[in-house]
Amino acid sequence: MNGDAFPIDYEARYHALGRLAVSAAGGTSASDLLDAAVSEAVSLVGLSAGAVRLYGPKGDEVAHAFAGEPPSQEKLNDLEATLLAQLRRNYSVKSLYMTLDLDGPAGLFSYPLKSGDTIIGSISGVARGERSLAREEEFVASLAAMIVLIGRAGGAVPVPVTKAASDENAIRSRAVRETAAAINHEVNNPLMAVMGNVELLLRKEAQFDPDARDKLHKIHEAAGRIRQVTQDLMRISEPRSTPYPGGSSMIDIDNSPKSDR
Repeated sequence: MNGDAFPIDYEARYHALGRLAVSAAGGTSASDLLDAAVSEAVSLVGLSAGAVRLYGPKGDEVAHAFAGEPPSQEKLNDLEATLLAQLRRNYSVKSLYMTLDLDGPAGLFSYPLKSGDTIIGSISGVARGERSLAREEEFVASLAAMIVLIGRAGGAVPVPVTKAASDENAIRSRAVRETAAAINHEVNNPLMAVMGNVELLLRKEAQFDPDARDKLHKIHEAAGRIRQVTQDLMRISEPRSTPYPGGSSMIDIDNSPKSDR
């Protein structure tokens, strides 16, 4: 067993959280966010499969999600529903590790997901090859952070708001601002060229007929609105969503609090 064999990539974890935050800000459902969180965490640490189960106040399961390679995912799902559930229920087993044969040696691990002293779920995974405690811990830490973020953003996951939740909310806001920065960069460069050329034409507007002049003014006005929207996106400090046709939602630019910078 080697507890130091897995290099933890904090930048990759941050970007995974950012992607999840953007999805949450866009109105993705809590169940879909949970599926995405498990998939992100499995990919982040290179597991064969991963799973999370969340419990309600009475210990009943209220949500679960699986991700990974189909054979490993199927095996983990089967073990979660039978052996692991029985060990937790009848013998109060909280953490465990066992070796499996999945066309080669693989290890199954399971840890409790806690909020304070209360167990609110379990996080399990299957990893091929030699055991790495560092990889298991990174999977648990990454997935737990994502679950807190979902609870804060969507309110449908039973995770109390803690300092960690506040921290993840800040990450969510940063993710929106970084996305806005990318849009601002990619849009504003060609937009400035459009506005500059339109302004040059407007200096000679006497040469154009009224209809052409009107269209040039409308182009310039529309480009100005686009520029203002990208600037407002950059200043959002706390993203808020608003319903959008088709059952989805979008960031409410006008009503989202903004910073002065």
